[in-house]
Amino acid sequence: METRTLWEATSSNKIDYPPLEGEVHTDVAIIGAGFTGISTSYHLQEKGVNTVVVEEKTVGFGASGKNGGMMNTGYKLSPKELIEKFGIEEAKKLDDYALLANETVFDIAKRHNIDCDVKQCGHIGLSRKVKKISDFKETQEIVGKYFQRDIHVLEGTDVKDELASDFFKAAYFDPLSYQFHPLNYLRGLARVSNDMGAQIYENTKALKITKIKGKFKLTTSEGTIYAENLVYGTDGYSKKITKELHKGIFPLGSFIIATEQLNDDTINQLIPNNRNLYDTINLTNYFRRTSDNRIILGGSGIKSPAKLKYKQELKILLKSIFPQLKETKIDYFWGGIIGATIDKFPIIGKTSEGAYYSVGYTGHGASQSTLHGKLLSQIITKQERLNLTFENVKLKTIPFYQQKESLVSAANMYFRIQDKL
Repeated sequence: METRTLWEATSSNKIDYPPLEGEVHTDVAIIGAGFTGISTSYHLQEKGVNTVVVEEKTVGFGASGKNGGMMNTGYKLSPKELIEKFGIEEAKKLDDYALLANETVFDIAKRHNIDCDVKQCGHIGLSRKVKKISDFKETQEIVGKYFQRDIHVLEGTDVKDELASDFFKAAYFDPLSYQFHPLNYLRGLARVSNDMGAQIYENTKALKITKIKGKFKLTTSEGTIYAENLVYGTDGYSKKITKELHKGIFPLGSFIIATEQLNDDTINQLIPNNRNLYDTINLTNYFRRTSDNRIILGGSGIKSPAKLKYKQELKILLKSIFPQLKETKIDYFWGGIIGATIDKFPIIGKTSEGAYYSVGYTGHGASQSTLHGKLLSQIITKQERLNLTFENVKLKTIPFYQQKESLVSAANMYFRIQDKL
């Protein structure tokens, strides 16, 4: 089931783009009008490179328009895991890159007057277990020592200062995270790119891709694009049109409920400092307040498509965290797909046919995808990159990828049991 999102209901700047008809020639063809695709288009148009973006549905139809609007620092891998995988020096650069990603979204929104309620708010990582404090203190020490920035461990009444709930017993606070209205940001960025000369086509599905004399031929139902370069901005929505992405990406479902509007006193009591909040279990639950006085709460790692039982699970969780909301109505429920790789790390690569891609944000794509679009533009124009690490990690084939939906379901069940234990 698909239902209308809160972001769609409150979006202020929708533009309808036509479907592609006929033949078009361009420098770069981009499949997917989400954060990655539109950002790549924007950064290439800035450099005077012509782009054509095709989208099977509408701008922001996928995860880019259906996420929780949180731009949290870091990656799915913890700071400790980053250091173990890449070494101290490279892990520090990656942390800096994640911080820059948030700042880049903020700067683009301000520069182009994109009304998307973007602000720095910080995030709170939460746990229901007091013993998790030791893990949080270890992370605090690592981040302070190697990344030269501060996070703060919260215990007892410090947790209560951030949310009016007895559900969580331990927490840590990272002040450098942001939040925004993701669909307004994306639609605004698409408008800017379109004004720069990008051609954007909605309701245009890429059906076939071939290579003719070094150029890409992208065939759709009613038209054809010829391009020097091709970019996949499809992430979790990548299907069988390209084998490498089909083999290398786990599509993970994530679903969100939004309450009815609450009065000022209630919202200020429940989440007084307007942080992004999430439970640090395997199957992350996340929540925050919105600018129109709602609380949204999402759950990740649940298999797609959205079902009413997931809505019920999220309602029960919301009222477990905030018993004060037991009579509160749920106005919106929606779901989307995020992409994950075996390494739980975003990867920029090139297919065997020579097309570029950026995939595997694993829940951190809200801001990093914008900066990855800039990286893709730097690769295509042969400029020095902000960071090469994402290109140096290879996209691995998922074992038994033909049954990856079953694998996701099995992993979901395993992690649910682990989280309960």
